[in-house]
Amino acid sequence: MNDQSRRLRVAVLSIALAMAARAWPAEAVTVAVWGSSPAEVAAFDLAAAAFTSSTGIAVRKQVIEDKYPDVLKSRFAAGNPPDVCYLDAAEAPVLIESGVLEPLDLGPADQADFYPQFLQAFRGGDGRLYGLPKDYSTLALYLNPRLLKQAGYRPDDVPGDFNGLMRFARSLQARLPRGVAAMIVEKDLARHLAALETSGQPLIGADGHAHFTGNAAAYDYLNQLVAGHAQKYLYSPKDDLGADWPGAAFGTQRTVMMMEGNWVQAALQHDYGGIPFIAREMPTVNQHKQTMAFVVGYAVPRGARNKAAGVRFARYMTGPGMRLWATASGTLPTRRSVETAMQVRNAPALAAHVAGAAYATVWSRGIELPVLNTNFGNQFLAAFNGNKPLRQALEKAETVSNREIERQR
Repeated sequence: MNDQSRRLRVAVLSIALAMAARAWPAEAVTVAVWGSSPAEVAAFDLAAAAFTSSTGIAVRKQVIEDKYPDVLKSRFAAGNPPDVCYLDAAEAPVLIESGVLEPLDLGPADQADFYPQFLQAFRGGDGRLYGLPKDYSTLALYLNPRLLKQAGYRPDDVPGDFNGLMRFARSLQARLPRGVAAMIVEKDLARHLAALETSGQPLIGADGHAHFTGNAAAYDYLNQLVAGHAQKYLYSPKDDLGADWPGAAFGTQRTVMMMEGNWVQAALQHDYGGIPFIAREMPTVNQHKQTMAFVVGYAVPRGARNKAAGVRFARYMTGPGMRLWATASGTLPTRRSVETAMQVRNAPALAAHVAGAAYATVWSRGIELPVLNTNFGNQFLAAFNGNKPLRQALEKAETVSNREIERQR
């Protein structure tokens, strides 16, 4: 082989190696995510590709399809965590308190860009951040204008306060055909915590104990739900209408109203033939605005193999990559600057959900939340179905919850 051929071969090999290096970055970050909609899968892949293009770090997605929190915790226990992972705000306190997450502190300007209660959900007892919020959902009141019109009402006739809404639902039910509910109601605490605490008295105290009794305003709110079900103008989507989730009951026009998150919109628009809907802010309770927020963030395990890359990915996806992710996935951005840039407040279908972010109660309340949620759900279900007086159900939920909490300590 002559020198010219040798030089040509070396040059070709160098180019090939350079191309391979660009196609397959030497560094990679593993990201654990849960199974989600096709739109969110495509959005993640798009944002991950942008991260790789910006940093040269490959993204290896690890999809956990079932029992995500349990699988993630088992990986922590086994010393095999991902480099970065999705973290639900409700699950954050347990992992933060166990000391398995890396701090992800932000500067003052960045902190001011996020809704403060979204950041607070990922803040530890030491005041440091252990997760960065990537997106959120809030609840809104959904109306079917077609069914309202058939009943002789307009959307403007629907009251904006809870007591008025209950009276309206009772009147509306009398004008609806058989098999159509005035309103459907979900019975878990995650849907009602904000409303129950509008009186100023927390249902979950700073000590982590349940305070389900002794709150007259909260009792009155729940009692109206129980009465509405007994008088058959409030229905359970699954138990009474046979729908596996609220969106199915609304999408098949078996209910006129529901309180649901913005995640329902894709199904209403694509799976149910573009069923008409109007989304309004949740009804006021005790003259206070209220809604729930469900927030998801990115967290970085302390034991990650490539912790530095995990931190870079988390900061990118909740910083420069947030607009790309939110636009492609249809989720709501947690940064107000991105919200403004995307003009989501001007979108009629989303305006109520975005407005709620300013005053929303985040579904996250310490490590005791699973116990409180389970016991409240079991007991309120019994009251809602008429199997137990509401007051007795709340007393039982409080007693059992607090006994279990003390046993765990």
